[in-house]
Amino acid sequence: MDFLIKVIVVLAGLAIGYTTYKVSGAKGEVTGLLSILIGLISTQVINTIIEFHRHSQYLKETNQKLGNLLQRISEPIHTTAELYNILRYGVTKITKEQIPNAWLELLWKIESRYYGLSYTNPDFWWNQAFSKLAIEIQKVKKNVSKAEISRIFIYKDDEELLKLQDVMAEQCKAGLTVRHISEENIEKKVLLKKLRSKIKTLDYGLIDSKIVLLVYVDKDRQFKHGEIIVSKEVFDTYKGFYDHLFDEAEEFVCK
Repeated sequence: MDFLIKVIVVLAGLAIGYTTYKVSGAKGEVTGLLSILIGLISTQVINTIIEFHRHSQYLKETNQKLGNLLQRISEPIHTTAELYNILRYGVTKITKEQIPNAWLELLWKIESRYYGLSYTNPDFWWNQAFSKLAIEIQKVKKNVSKAEISRIFIYKDDEELLKLQDVMAEQCKAGLTVRHISEENIEKKVLLKKLRSKIKTLDYGLIDSKIVLLVYVDKDRQFKHGEIIVSKEVFDTYKGFYDHLFDEAEEFVCK
């Protein structure tokens, strides 16, 4: 296509030069040279105009692509920036629909450690696509960032523990430290029962040293709403319960 355009430009220049020569009516060498010169100049002018138009189109298309790309990139960045700006003021309430994205965003922000406590109904939570993505994110943080990551599963009965076997195995293979304990055993431990009375929910995540993600569940242990809290004091309260629960929980051994 470029070759064809160049041929057309040259032919147009020759045509202009020839026309100039004929219109002038003179037969001298000077006139002939001037006609050739005009033809060459015309060729350059036409070529410049075409190249300018081509570059203008290229810049327009590039700017459009860049604009689309920036729009796509800015959406998660804006979400994250907005999230952390709000976090500076302490507490952020989130709807049940926002919980998965908030959780994933916070997992990406892990720098050194993440402790997760899972009480949500396993049929509701761990069969979701976002939970699979969460495992991959934690795997990256564990292997690349060398973050300390562990999770404790709280289950209702033996049937539910059986359902959790594949989930725990998947997380264990991803490099996470996994433990489990029944809710009944928590009630039997005096210290755990006392510490539990000081926290709002049994489903939460602790990120690094002061970020707390709380997930509140309904009677079926499905999402109701959540909170993100940035507070060393609140973090330490939930970390205290987690540490004691970790000691009492049974370790899941990868096979």
